[in-house]
Amino acid sequence: MKRFLMSSLVIAALAVGTSAFAATNSATLTVTGTIDSSISMTVESAGGTTSGTGTAAATSALGSISKYGSAPTGFTLARGASNWTLSSTVGVQVDKANLTSTDYTLDAQLGSAPASGVTWKLNGSTLSDSAATTLTSTGTYGSTGSYSWDIVVADSAAAAAIDNTINFTATSN
Repeated sequence: MKRFLMSSLVIAALAVGTSAFAATNSATLTVTGTIDSSISMTVESAGGTTSGTGTAAATSALGSISKYGSAPTGFTLARGASNWTLSSTVGVQVDKANLTSTDYTLDAQLGSAPASGVTWKLNGSTLSDSAATTLTSTGTYGSTGSYSWDIVVADSAAAAAIDNTINFTATSN
């Protein structure tokens, strides 16, 4: 028992002596950053055979179109005396984060000049590649706004591709 007690005291003394000489150090990490407000925009729907909905880069393929043919998927076709109009809608959703804005302005502009004899319209306003057209100045975040989309083709337009891009820009108010 004495031997056990003596051994315990020696071990305890060594432990205390070892910890008294233990080296320590410390370090810090300073973190800096700023939360930025942000908005996100997605194309949720469009006429034609559409791919990429729910993203910011959707594509709508109309295929071959003509005044006396069938309307592409999701479009209606109206034949006039000297032109014809393909009509559909485009759904655009804008979401926000870390932003006190209650609404946004949505503009649209063509990516390039339209083919001769072809007019592109959104919400009744003619689009161009030189100036943006305001679709709404009171867009509601988190809901899909639906905008009427018309492609008006004059009977005098050449048989050719009408490919173009509609560029949308959302700006928080």
